Parts: sequence; C-alpha cells; structure tokens
Amino acid sequence: MQITSIHITTYQERTWGRVYVSYEYVGQSFFAFKNFINFVEHNFIGDGYIEEEPAYYWFTEEKRYTFSLDEVLEGKADGLYLTSEKYKSMYGTPSILLKRLLIDIYSGNLTPVDRRRGWFKHFHIPTLQLSEIHVTKDYKQIVLNEYFTEVLLEPLMKTLYLFYLKHPEGVKRTDLIDYIDELTAIYTQITNKSDLEKVRHSLSSLTDNSGKSFDEKISKIKKQFIDLLGEKLAKHYFISKSISEEYKISLPIDKIKFD
Repeated sequence: MQITSIHITTYQERTWGRVYVSYEYVGQSFFAFKNFINFVEHNFIGDGYIEEEPAYYWFTEEKRYTFSLDEVLEGKADGLYLTSEKYKSMYGTPSILLKRLLIDIYSGNLTPVDRRRGWFKHFHIPTLQLSEIHVTKDYKQIVLNEYFTEVLLEPLMKTLYLFYLKHPEGVKRTDLIDYIDELTAIYTQITNKSDLEKVRHSLSSLTDNSGKSFDEKISKIKKQFIDLLGEKLAKHYFISKSISEEYKISLPIDKIKFD
C-alpha cells in the first residue's frame, strides 16, 4: 500500500471535520476516512479519488486541506478546528485520528462507503497488513514501523516480550528457568542494573511456576496490544500459548527486526 496524500476537512454546519487517507494498492486508487455518526466511530473505504467523494466535496473548498503523511503525524494539522473542545478529548486531533485510521486500514476494519448511501458495490479491500516490529539498539524502543506506533512496556514485561521475540519457536513457561542467563542479560540491558543478585531476584517471579507474575505479565502485554491495534491485528503481536504448551509470538520471523 502506498499512501499518496492525507486530506482533512474542518467543522461545517454542525458536521465534525474528518480525516481522509488517499492511497494506492496493486495499481488501484482507494481512499478511506473516519466518520462519527451519533458519536459512534465508523471507517469507510471507497475506490477512486477522494476529490470525487461526496463525503469530502460536501465541505466547501476553504474547509478542505491537503497534507503529506509526515506533516499530519508530526502534528502540523492539529490546530485545525474539527470539533469543539467539549468533544475533542473523545474525538482526537488529526494526528491521533490518522494513526487510528491507518491501523483500521491495515486491519481491514472498513465498510464500503457506498453502503453508507444505501447500496453496495463490491471491490477488493486489503484485509490485513502486518507491520514489522523493530527493536532498536540496546532495547530502547519497540516500534511498529508501518503503524507509526511505539509499544511501551514496564521493564519485566519488556524483558519477557523481548525474550519471546528472540524465540519464535516458542518456550514453555516451565522451561523459562533454563533461560535465566538470557533473561538476566535482557533485563540488565533494559534497566542498566549491574547487581546481578538483585536482577535475578527481580526475575524470580517470572520463572517461579507457582506464582502469578508470569500470567499477569502475559495478560497485560495482550491488553496493551489490543488497546493499540485492535484484536484482529494484535493477535499477531502478543504472546499466546500453543496447543503444545509453548508460549510464542505468531508474527512471521521476517517481520521481527533487532538492531
């Protein structure tokens, strides 16, 4: 998918402004936009060009703005008036709305725009596009590049997550103690702690099969990815247990990158 431009309309005649994405996919032009109807969020997709879409050109010319992807993500459109301050916290600024819309596009969470007008037109909708997960040097950041999203995890959760990223084959919970040296190295790198005894004490809750710490960390990591990406995409990124009892991340190996 190649994003060609971002369009934004501002508040007009009691109608909230909108964020639109124009893009190309397998040689065909598409657009998608996010709309709130009775305070409920909806995502629409159409084929062709946004300039020909009534939901866009209904807004007068002085209410329409065009930006590059980077400009909106950097907040350069956040000063535009899309809705009143009363609703802004629930609605979001253009940069926030754009990130959410891109994730909806990548996950296929879209309704054909013609259905919005009472009839349905069939065309190809990209159903799922997985982002590479990129771990930067010294484990400082975990970034989903194509989703323009950073995953923030507290040290023990981050240690566990990075460990499973490094073991796509999967590791049983009961076998974690066999990897204590590797877990220690990861945790030490993240926290910059040099006292190995204290580090191992911190990690003991994860490797203790009788405790709840491991399950709690797995559950919190899962929730964080679902909150960020929605369940359809998130299931490829969080840690889950297989039928054979190994815990693993189902993301394809070629989508995992360590500096």
